[in-house]
Amino acid sequence: MVEAYLELMHMRMPDRLQFTVHVEPDARGLRCPPMTLLTLVENAVRHGIDPSEEGGTITIQVRRVANRCHVRVTDSGRGLTGAGEGLGTGLSALRERLLLAFHGDARLEVQEVAPHGVRAELEFPAEET
Repeated sequence: MVEAYLELMHMRMPDRLQFTVHVEPDARGLRCPPMTLLTLVENAVRHGIDPSEEGGTITIQVRRVANRCHVRVTDSGRGLTGAGEGLGTGLSALRERLLLAFHGDARLEVQEVAPHGVRAELEFPAEET
């Protein structure tokens, strides 16, 4: 679903959005709560790439490390200071969904990337679907 969304956004702004998706083979069968990854990617497009005149790149990486799933979504857009709205309701709702799904055993961190951009990192228990 994430790749379809990114393809659609790329058609909307072909000169301003590039993306790469890398999911390691041993992470493909892991359970991920619905809309988790899509929320992070939508934020990258909406708050990072779309408002930036020059656009940018979104990189998605998913891997399994022992009994944990690590997800990283990085964009080269405006960054947190350019967003002006704080972390917003999308990420707040995502934190709540992660709390319910993993009973506090998930971590979501969002940080600015120099010179511009944002990296969202998510870690949760690796459970097979």
